[in-house]
Amino acid sequence: MRFAARLGVLGLVFVAMFSVLGLRLWFIQVAEGPAIAAAAEEQTWIEKKTQAPRGNILDRNGDLLATSRIVPAVWVDRTFVDVEEREGLIQMLSAMLAIDPEVLNEMYEDAGINGRFEVTTVSPEIAYQIVESLDELPGVEIVKVPERVYLSGPTLAHVIGHLGTPNADDLEARPDLHREWRIGQFGVEKEYDEVLGGTPGTYEYRVRQGEVIDQRAGSEPAVGNSIELTIDLDLQQIVELALEDGIALSNSVKDRKFPDATRAAAVVLDVRTFEVLALASVPDFHPFARISSEDFEALKADQAFNNLAIAGLYPPASTFKAITYTAFEEIDGLRLPDDDDVDPVAEEVDCDGELSLPDLADGSPQVKHDWYWPEWEYGWLDIHEALTVSCNIFFWNVGLGAWHLHNDGLVGETVLQDWAKDLGYGSKTGVDLAAESGGAVPTRELFEQWAEFMRENPDGPVLLDESRLQAGNPFFGGDLMDFAIGQGAFTATPLQVAVSYAALANGGTVREPRVVRRILDSEGNTVERISSPIVRTIPLSDEVHQALLHDLHCVVVDIRRDSCSRRGTAAEAFLDFGPGLDRIGGKTGTAQVSGNLDSHAWFVGIAPIDTPRFVVAVVIEHGGSGGGIAAPVARHILQYIMGNEPTKIIAGEDTD
Repeated sequence: MRFAARLGVLGLVFVAMFSVLGLRLWFIQVAEGPAIAAAAEEQTWIEKKTQAPRGNILDRNGDLLATSRIVPAVWVDRTFVDVEEREGLIQMLSAMLAIDPEVLNEMYEDAGINGRFEVTTVSPEIAYQIVESLDELPGVEIVKVPERVYLSGPTLAHVIGHLGTPNADDLEARPDLHREWRIGQFGVEKEYDEVLGGTPGTYEYRVRQGEVIDQRAGSEPAVGNSIELTIDLDLQQIVELALEDGIALSNSVKDRKFPDATRAAAVVLDVRTFEVLALASVPDFHPFARISSEDFEALKADQAFNNLAIAGLYPPASTFKAITYTAFEEIDGLRLPDDDDVDPVAEEVDCDGELSLPDLADGSPQVKHDWYWPEWEYGWLDIHEALTVSCNIFFWNVGLGAWHLHNDGLVGETVLQDWAKDLGYGSKTGVDLAAESGGAVPTRELFEQWAEFMRENPDGPVLLDESRLQAGNPFFGGDLMDFAIGQGAFTATPLQVAVSYAALANGGTVREPRVVRRILDSEGNTVERISSPIVRTIPLSDEVHQALLHDLHCVVVDIRRDSCSRRGTAAEAFLDFGPGLDRIGGKTGTAQVSGNLDSHAWFVGIAPIDTPRFVVAVVIEHGGSGGGIAAPVARHILQYIMGNEPTKIIAGEDTD
């Protein structure tokens, strides 16, 4: 009985198990069968995305700079290529497209198993030949793709930028991207990539045994929005040609002991809105969507991708004297030192070309010579005349006075540096372009950071002279004096210099500069207006503001003109300006550099000086004299801005 009972229980267990299994099979096959079949059906569909045409790029006047067109491209889908078919496919494509088989093999490998990749865009004629041979080209298809067209050539290259395939970070951040699509890699193409990029289209198909067995319609790609730049194309072309002429001028008059000048940059800024009206950097390149690795490396070797207008770092030299001038006039308690060649009461300095110094600190130079020494001397000058003739001795004494006052506990050590920072030096301007540099404003804190870095990284970059590392502190009084004339370890970009002058010209408002003014839809309607937000407002009195503008005007005129008592350092360069010279102002600068290299030539201009609207900042890297080289280039640009016929760029006077 016991055995029979056990057998009965076991039978009941088996009956229960089979009942549950049968019920489950019924549920799957009958109750949920259609849903599961539909899900399986869906899983066999493969979705592919198609890249949308990019939106247009226009200048401020509506001139088309970049657009997109649809062209045929050769794509390969490895899903449809058997292992034994690969070699033949590569050889046929190589012959038809004139592409090295090794390059095609590399593309094939990079795509991965069952990957899909674009080989190249082709002409309609080649596309037709490919279509005629598709039976012999497994996995090959002709796909219509958007191709970027740059209509302005190298003009505006550093603003527009170029395209390239996404890197790993791009693909991780934006999962919708295909590894073969072209996205912005530089300039506004990069900064506004998602605005310009549009919405991808989709299509779906099913595959069985390497054959497409079904297709269904998806969505069409939607073209991206367009952007309207702040740039004026005509002005941009004038600026770029002027820089090239300035480089040629420098090399034609340069002392042969110096290497040729090859690089330059310029910015034209609206002082009211901080819209960038022109931004140029030499050397440049032709914007591209596709480029060979050899050509890309050649451009990198030439440093053509360096946007010197926003990333080139140079001592601003005597252009900075306008900021020192303003700080001296506005800061309560700041005064000149009481020395033999200085009258602190009359606020005058003997600009005889040589300055003998007391012992400021170990390592400070004891004698400084001005740029015009020993050819001539200017005699006793006030700050207005000192700016006109760019007397270093006067502004050195401003720095020396600040140093003494700090030692006496009367002013902060960074009183001049704080003004510089408020005007935008030492930090990025916030322009809507990538790879901007911030520059360096020398302070004790910064020098101590550099010294500590050098001690911890003895094989790293040399940021300070080794002798400073042994001093109690690495920042000397001479450093503050050099800062007052825009030299020493002080570096800035041309855009930073333009921003500082724009703020001085408009009465003290600092904004973020912009190169894009509007985003437009495909119909040309405004989607968004891009503003230039106010960063800060500096305390600039109307009296100092007007005096500064007058003294900057004196820089560009001869002693016999207007109410100026001295011949300006840019007078020679502006002799043939024509009508409207009485409405021009500016400042020369010659940035001395170490080694066997020529100085950087600077000029910053303002127009009209009575109601300022434009700032023009020009630097010719290793170009020589600011008055001799950069001022004629800026004069040429200002002539165009003021409605005059620009005259030939010829050498001015070799002044600071």
